[in-house]
Order: sequence, then structure tokens, then C-alpha cells
Amino acid sequence: FRFRIDNTDHIIDVNKGNQPFEYDQVNIVCPVYAPGTHESDAEKYIIYNVSKEEYDMCRITNPNPRIIAYCDKPYKLMYVTITFRSFTPQPGGLEFQPGQDYYFISTSSKDDIHRRIGGRCSTNNMKVVFKVCCRPEDQQNNQNLAPRPTQNAGNPQRLPVPGSTHGYPARPPSVYASSTQQPSLAGKQPPFGATGPSVHNNNKPSHKKSSEYDKHPNEVVKNEELTYNGAGATVAGISAKALVVLVLVAIGAYEQIIHR
Repeated sequence: FRFRIDNTDHIIDVNKGNQPFEYDQVNIVCPVYAPGTHESDAEKYIIYNVSKEEYDMCRITNPNPRIIAYCDKPYKLMYVTITFRSFTPQPGGLEFQPGQDYYFISTSSKDDIHRRIGGRCSTNNMKVVFKVCCRPEDQQNNQNLAPRPTQNAGNPQRLPVPGSTHGYPARPPSVYASSTQQPSLAGKQPPFGATGPSVHNNNKPSHKKSSEYDKHPNEVVKNEELTYNGAGATVAGISAKALVVLVLVAIGAYEQIIHR
């Protein structure tokens, strides 16, 4: 920032529209001249942070004013960076609270850099106001006045769902974990009479199992137990029939011996 004679409004807004913990910065650049310029033609200034009354009168009344910049080396590039934040890590540093105005002037003259009345503040508009945005109530009012988007009741807006891209749902996961499990459907149920795959608890799987152990381990154990039990029952039945046949043969042989 450079002080200009045509600066007639003297007001600069800072931190306007910024995000939280985002602060504007201003560089106050001291006048610099090329080597060979006569020193009497070089401008020198002291810039102060003052009250509103001192700003309006172009007069420094504080016996210990706060000095912002000391521009006394016209052949060297010098500037001061001001960060408009509400706190500072530097002891005695400048702090700028939201909603407050901060005033800067220079009353130095061509002949006296330490002058505290009039000077360049009166003759060359060497004054500026920094308005720090924004007060908490101003932020609340801006939020209330901000236009809200309207939705068409007949054409509701599609909202993105978890795992979706560009507002469209991603490919749904497999919901048929087993032949007896009901699918987990998110959202509303389809209307009555809508077409779609029917779900039954007794549906057969659509693929053949390559091995008996593709089943659940509990099912395999139960099937093996049934197989072993069935085999034992079959053997027992065959043994009983053989015993009956042997008894009948023995009885027939005994009767033949008696008749002889």
C-alpha cells in the first residue's frame, strides 16, 4: 500500500469474505529513491497508529504514540507488513479485532520528520482507515440475508449416497449372501405391483456346488452323521434278514431228520 495524494476516501476493508483464521496482509512501503537524488528532495515519514480524534485533527496528542513504520532511509527499499489478525504471537504486536476501525497517519513534513501536528496528513492526505470485518452480529445478518436455494417439489434433487460418484449411486453390493437370506434394501420399498425379482426363503441356489465342503461346515457334519447312521442301519437290517434265513434253514433241516 502506498499513500497517495488522490486518496480521498481513506478507507480500506480487510478480512472481508475470508474463511476462519484467514487474514489479510498489507505492506506499507516507504518512499525509495535512486542513488544520486538530492536528500532534500527525498521524503521521510513516521507512520503512527492513532485514535479517531487524532486522525480527524491530523494531530498526535498521545505522548507515547504507537509507531508503525520509520521511513528515514530514502535510498533503501523498506516496508512494513501488517497482518490483520485478532491475536499476535509477538509481545506488543498489533492486534485487530473484528468490527473495529484502525487509523494510521503521518504528520511528518518535508523539513521535520518528527512533526506531530498537520504535516503531510493535512497537505497530502497521509491518512488511512482499515475497517476490519466483521462483527459477530454482522456475520449472523449476512447468513440470514444470503439467498437460499429453492427446490422444485415436482423434481426433487438427487442427493449423493455414501460410496457414490458424481451424485449417482455406486454399484450395489451383492445382497444375496445365501439362499435363505433376505436382501438388505436401503431406502423406500418399491410400490405395490412394481416389477422386480421376487425373493423367497426356499429358493434353490443358481449354481451347483463343486464339492460337498462348499456347504456350511455344520451342514457337512450333519450330512456325514446322517450318512454314517444310515449305513449302520442298513448293515443292521441285512444282518437281521440273514439271521432269519439261517433259522428257517435250520428248522427245515431238523424237520427232515425227524421224518426220516
